[in-house]
Amino acid sequence: SDEGMLKKLGDLMNDSHHSCSVLYECSCPELEELVKVCRDNGALGARLTGAGWGGCAVALVKEGIVPQFILNLKEKYYKSRIDRGVIKQSDLGLYVFASKPSSGAAILRL
Repeated sequence: SDEGMLKKLGDLMNDSHHSCSVLYECSCPELEELVKVCRDNGALGARLTGAGWGGCAVALVKEGIVPQFILNLKEKYYKSRIDRGVIKQSDLGLYVFASKPSSGAAILRL
């Protein structure tokens, strides 16, 4: 089922984050907090992406909760950073946005 596949993918993302964080030690407190906030607010899975060490995270979220999920991230993770002057409110769209999965890169034969 689609639900089963989404759960499995979320579990794999969570396991992968654990591996990066614990085995490879390429996470940081900020990423750990962000991943936790994602999971606590409805993400089926969340993990660091890129090289780690303060980069960014990706979360698997059901489409129906995306708007509320983004609002929760802004309130529960980013608001304190805006209040402390770490990031600007006007730059928030650079940090939090939704995207949809796609087939990825492909070779086109013309």
